[in-house]
Amino acid sequence: MKVLKFGGTSVANAQNMQRTIAIIQEKSRHHRVVVAISALSGVTDLLLKAGRLAALKDVAFRSVLKDIEHKHFDTILQLLPESHQSNILDHCKQHLNTLRTLLEGCFLLGEMTSRTSDSIVSYGELLSSYILAKAFELTAPDSTFKDSRELIVTNDVFGHASVDFAASNKAIRSYFDKQQQRVTIVPGFIAATPDGQTTTLGRGGSDYTAAIF
Repeated sequence: MKVLKFGGTSVANAQNMQRTIAIIQEKSRHHRVVVAISALSGVTDLLLKAGRLAALKDVAFRSVLKDIEHKHFDTILQLLPESHQSNILDHCKQHLNTLRTLLEGCFLLGEMTSRTSDSIVSYGELLSSYILAKAFELTAPDSTFKDSRELIVTNDVFGHASVDFAASNKAIRSYFDKQQQRVTIVPGFIAATPDGQTTTLGRGGSDYTAAIF
């Protein structure tokens, strides 16, 4: 099995995603492949900015959220044929609605905890990896999306969690022993505590995700 990682520039827009898809197709011809995906270029910074503004009770966070939405929606509209856009747009809208709720909570409380920050920034990788996975499935049905929070287990030090390798290795091995898709696309950077709370692996965490796999 090969493990690949693509950073934000590689998934910055629809054109770059097409190039990434072509690379994955080539690499998966002779091997099963796990692919860790970063957030779209600049999105992690936008998410952090939105969180900070919300915690300062600055309504400008809503404009930043709109920028994040447009960046993802534009990528979907340019990357996927019209007949396949609706379900993916709906899925991303659900994620973005949850993100909006988190940000509105920060605005009302006037604070953003480390735990909430991890949840907010997780949406960058969740959205980008899902969009790319669904686009890839159109040309390679023998592929799947898997939420890495279901496989990588950490402690609850939000912002820079430590990996529980015994639990993570067990979950990863068990998953890949049971599923046989040739390509598995996962969000980088994010993980979860044993009780399912979202954590992050620090900046550059998508590289770490790939190393863990």
